[in-house]
Amino acid sequence: MDIVVTIPKNEFKNVQKEEIWAKKQNRSAICFWKIRHEAKKLKPGDRIYFIEKGMITSYNIFLSYDKDCICEVTGRKWLGLNLIMDTPSIVLKKPVPMKGFQGFRYIERIE
Repeated sequence: MDIVVTIPKNEFKNVQKEEIWAKKQNRSAICFWKIRHEAKKLKPGDRIYFIEKGMITSYNIFLSYDKDCICEVTGRKWLGLNLIMDTPSIVLKKPVPMKGFQGFRYIERIE
């Protein structure tokens, strides 16, 4: 089952930088998103949607979980549990309004 998470305002620039990097790669690339606990209904191939400025704008395909990840682009360490996703993100044709929140929520597939 798909989930949705919110991109904090202070992460917008980092997410944009990672997206630009991912689009330039001539190989499969991954990205990750730190979470507190596993989404038990989330399975490989499901979507992780992102809320940005009050709108669900894009998604990535979930691959697996990993712990203590280091970002290849920013060099930052993300200690603890992380969602591993295929990148670059897929932009929705029609963004969907949704208020931001902390954590994650399950959501019905969009598009």
